Amino acid sequence: MNNTYHRYLNLPFQIEPPKMFEEHGEIVKHHILNELKYPDIDKFFGQFGLICARKECFYTPPYGKVPIHTDHGTYTNHVKLNVTWGPEEGVIQWWKSDIVEEKVIDGGIKNTDAYHHNLWAKEEDCTLLYEANTNVPSLVNVGILHGTNNPTPYPRWTLCFVPWNPRKSSRDRNTSGMVHWNEGMQIFKDYIVNE
Repeated sequence: MNNTYHRYLNLPFQIEPPKMFEEHGEIVKHHILNELKYPDIDKFFGQFGLICARKECFYTPPYGKVPIHTDHGTYTNHVKLNVTWGPEEGVIQWWKSDIVEEKVIDGGIKNTDAYHHNLWAKEEDCTLLYEANTNVPSLVNVGILHGTNNPTPYPRWTLCFVPWNPRKSSRDRNTSGMVHWNEGMQIFKDYIVNE
């Protein structure tokens, strides 16, 4: 199988969780965290000519799931750097489906503070392709269908950093600077575990 979904990263620094990750609850949450400072991430991306275009987090409650979605209104194959604090059994899952719905929703899920244009799918219409725990910093493909599953009684928080290449140009400003999977594999090759 050609894994185009996930790779672990061996970063030269530690990523600390925000204070808000001490909060728990019974519903899925999504927050934009662009106001938080992560200078190590800025420096890490900067060495490749990238910037951190967005910082966000997701909360998957005990026995909960983040619904299956893409991070854009089309399939883009672009990446994020994610790290999670939660149970080992909690995973991000990647899916395939011929039945998707395009939606513009308040973040796509409850308790969000940003609007998103995404593709969505129902689990019963999907085939599971791959899954991985992201308690170790990870390069993840968010331009295809994915969601999270937390089958435990413990909370799960994920912090996400979106790398962006400001030198790229395209007619579509919303996708022009995205770092796509193959590009990300090349850019971060020296930090990818077992590659």
